[in-house]
Amino acid sequence: MQKPLTEKRLENITLYYLERFDASTNKVRQMLKRRVQKQKLAGLPVDKNINQWIETTLQKMQNLGYVNDERYTENVIRRLTQSGKSTRFIAQKLLSEGIDEAILEKYLSPEDELDRAQTFARKKHLGGDYQKDLAKLARAGFSYDIATQVLKGENDV
Repeated sequence: MQKPLTEKRLENITLYYLERFDASTNKVRQMLKRRVQKQKLAGLPVDKNINQWIETTLQKMQNLGYVNDERYTENVIRRLTQSGKSTRFIAQKLLSEGIDEAILEKYLSPEDELDRAQTFARKKHLGGDYQKDLAKLARAGFSYDIATQVLKGENDV
């Protein structure tokens, strides 16, 4: 049997979630709303102030520093850059997760695109068939200019 959702319970749910995952404000909000939806589907009553409680909980977590969109953005950019993802891919992922464009512009540097493409090429062992490799780089979100630079070896991979 599920416990009723109270403001304190929402805080505990959020803390437990944040112990396991680094998350953006929007991601935590979505998780809490899914939890409320689960309560409703189970036929249990949900307080009319639940949305206010969610926002209060989010504000509290931000004030405590447990939820920080800038830190989350930096971490995601670092992780995806190391795996060779393009600037376009990273931007779309973060925008879909509700990260503000201003934060994104602050941390996402298009100057690193060549390094990202070289990392991608190294990880995917590109260098065999030029056309296929060019297509792989294009599908990964890299521009034609960057892809040709990487494949022609203007800056060694």
